[in-house]
Amino acid sequence: MPQPTLLELVVRGMDDADPTKPALVSSDCVVTYGELRRGATGIASALAEAGVGPGCRVGVWMDKAPVAVEALLGVLLAGAAYVPLDPRSPWQRTRAIARDCALAALIADAPHLTLLRAVLDRLECAAPRLLILDGADSGQLAEAAGGCAWESLQSARTRSSRALPRPAPSDLAYILYTSGSTGTPKGVVHTHGSGGAFVDWFRTRFATGPRDVFSSHAPFHFDLSVADLWAALASGATIRVLSSLEAMLAPYLARMLAKWEITVWYSVPSILVSMLEADLASHPPEALRLLLFAGEVFPTPHLRRLRQALPRVELFNLFGPTETNVCTYYRVPPELPERCSGPIPIGIGCENLETFIIDDEGHEVRELGREGTLWARGGNLMRGYWADPERTAHMLRPDPRGREGQACCTGDRVLLLPSGDYEFLGRRDHMVKTRGYRVELGEIEAALVAHAAVLEAVATPLPDPALGTRIVASVVLRAGLEADAAALRAHCAERLPSYMIPELIEVRPEMPRTSTGKADRGTLRGEWEGRTA
Repeated sequence: MPQPTLLELVVRGMDDADPTKPALVSSDCVVTYGELRRGATGIASALAEAGVGPGCRVGVWMDKAPVAVEALLGVLLAGAAYVPLDPRSPWQRTRAIARDCALAALIADAPHLTLLRAVLDRLECAAPRLLILDGADSGQLAEAAGGCAWESLQSARTRSSRALPRPAPSDLAYILYTSGSTGTPKGVVHTHGSGGAFVDWFRTRFATGPRDVFSSHAPFHFDLSVADLWAALASGATIRVLSSLEAMLAPYLARMLAKWEITVWYSVPSILVSMLEADLASHPPEALRLLLFAGEVFPTPHLRRLRQALPRVELFNLFGPTETNVCTYYRVPPELPERCSGPIPIGIGCENLETFIIDDEGHEVRELGREGTLWARGGNLMRGYWADPERTAHMLRPDPRGREGQACCTGDRVLLLPSGDYEFLGRRDHMVKTRGYRVELGEIEAALVAHAAVLEAVATPLPDPALGTRIVASVVLRAGLEADAAALRAHCAERLPSYMIPELIEVRPEMPRTSTGKADRGTLRGEWEGRTA
């Protein structure tokens, strides 16, 4: 039996659900399965009428809310691929993404209408053929559209359904833009096949079903949202959609987790640490059965506290880059002894994938305790990076063991433990995780060097017990020019999302150098650690 596509899984789950059952719940509205189906089908029909279908990319530039989930689902129903645009990123970055993937359509809500003209400016042949806009009145929407064809979101949601395509496994489903080393975000392309393989694995491995209530904590441009949304709907479950503001309020989340009767929680560790600090243990969530975390290392002392606070809840560490969705997972044991202070393992390969280790000489590692690079192959893997065959070829390569087919070189250094689990040792490149996001230090450095006064910049990751990693930066200015840390941070804020802006920036007369003349990152890191200890 062939693997169902992402859309097939979601539609099947929705078909099996009672149309009156809540599908999406937020602080100010409840959307039933029937209402979700009608709204998303209307949006899909509007897109299809404009010629937007398989292979087309549709930007969704909306704050987190149930109507945004309708928009994402509408894009999938139209057979197109959704491109979630970070509503908190600078508009210049949003425009760069819109230009890069040549959006066929764009769905935007009221808070972003004032910036819409700037984003659409100079897109040239990549200008969207349809804008679906949410705003106060038709005059405001027409002005924001600036001559592009547009339709109100409310009108689109109430359109009559029409025949819609059924995407093939190889058709695009979503493109998630992550940090890029050249200073330009890179688009990770997933298909209905790869997205469906991951959702099917998630739903099966964690036995999710109609009685579950999922938290939707992650923003839609973050890969954790794929499980939050599509595994939940494929299971006929209810999704508690948390706004971007709610997602940051740890005391509120610690208090409300029980009241919302969440059964499946999935987030980065840092928010869970903050919830522990907000006395999560005093508000035990009786309904919670499954707590998943990913995106960064969970400091073991804090994980031990979480384990003790939620003794009956199953805890899992999920691991993998956006390119693989998830490739390994680890079930946290019932007890974490005090003597265990290092990071927990990243576990075993997902059942629908094959994972293996390759050493620096290109040979497979089978022995315990020998380190190498983690590779994965199977259905979860991305198609590649959007319009970047060179980078794709670096990540997706012929299987180094000589077997037919491609495999993904994750770039993560691991070793095999006697338990059969992988231990994570770090990255091979300048990529780090901070606040759950995977960040290329090169993109931060490129943003700093774009300042007229900056000659050279080096971003340095420092360990942080709450965030996993925090980022600081060192810069050398051009002769005769001036810029202070505040000005450089403001400059970064115009080009980078908030989680990528260095917490501290130092201006120094020169960089320390290695014997080859490169900036000595080790020395810089040691200096920073000495000052911030």
